[in-house]
Amino acid sequence: MSIFFCCIIFTLFYSNVFAQDTVERRWSLSPSYGFVYAHSKDVENTKGSRPFGIQADYAWRKTDSLTYKKFFGFPVQGVSLVYFDYDNKVLGNGTLAAYFIEPEIRWGKRMGTHVRMAAGFAWLSNPFDMVNNPNNNSYSTHISGYLSLGIQPYLQLSEKWQLMLGATYRHLSNGGIKLPNKGVNWITGEAVVCYFPNGKKQVLPQLQYYRQQHSNKINRTDVWVFGAPRGTNDESKTKYGLLGVGAQYAVQTGNTHAFTAGVEFYHDNADRQQMKDSGIDASALKAGTMIGHEFLWGRFIFSQQLGIYLLDKTPYYTAWFHRWGLYYRINEKWMTGINLKAHKHVANFTDLRVIYTVRNKRKQY
Repeated sequence: MSIFFCCIIFTLFYSNVFAQDTVERRWSLSPSYGFVYAHSKDVENTKGSRPFGIQADYAWRKTDSLTYKKFFGFPVQGVSLVYFDYDNKVLGNGTLAAYFIEPEIRWGKRMGTHVRMAAGFAWLSNPFDMVNNPNNNSYSTHISGYLSLGIQPYLQLSEKWQLMLGATYRHLSNGGIKLPNKGVNWITGEAVVCYFPNGKKQVLPQLQYYRQQHSNKINRTDVWVFGAPRGTNDESKTKYGLLGVGAQYAVQTGNTHAFTAGVEFYHDNADRQQMKDSGIDASALKAGTMIGHEFLWGRFIFSQQLGIYLLDKTPYYTAWFHRWGLYYRINEKWMTGINLKAHKHVANFTDLRVIYTVRNKRKQY
């Protein structure tokens, strides 16, 4: 998972930092302070922690037709490098790298709000260890995935300087690759100082031309195969394979939104081994049905789904689950990406999937 995010971040950074048609560039620096949310009894030893961090960003905004085709708008994009001290000996500290996207809502020429969504990876200093750190139920690998969602109102002080105040929800998890993996959830406040070397552009191009060129609704039928490695428990070093198939129908309702309904079937050899070790005679085959929503950002799709099991003989999980996916469209027929499955606040596994798409273009709107 960390390699996947590294490739995405490097590709986006390289293709945009050295692009000649970047209309707006931004450097920013922000200290942050917050608190760890102890979301279950297994991580009560993190309650009361007050993490402090420092974050540096590079961001850009392009206003050409290719950008609109990718995102159906002109959002700010960027990369972040963050250091956090979690104020807790169990959690230690972490260094994070992420790609982010920021749709902007303007209130006038000098004020507005950015909504930031970020994804990346983190290097963490003090993972679970039976001898040296047995009380860390939050993470068990040095490398973990990172997600965040924040809101950042801003005031434009001058052509080149901007001040933002932000609030951000941050999450770390290895996706169930190694246990324990309850995750780290923390909420921070930030004061962000931004510098625009070429000045902030106050006028964005009219969208009517682009809307006329990219205004087809697309319904899709997707089918996919997915797989993941899993361990059976916190101490397990042996990985067992998980393999499955799925299908969904997606109805696009606007430039950047679609709603989905689907099914999936998979066999989990880690669950089979765990039941065998416990003397349980049951099938590890699972089936579920899901409904969900997708953000459509050109070649990228961010998927959220809520599902219920139609078949699950294992005694380990709740009847409901949720899925979060990030996919990249290679061409009109093929996509690839990752998907995280979780029960309540606990990640079950992260899978890699290959998706084949049948597209059904509908009338323009």
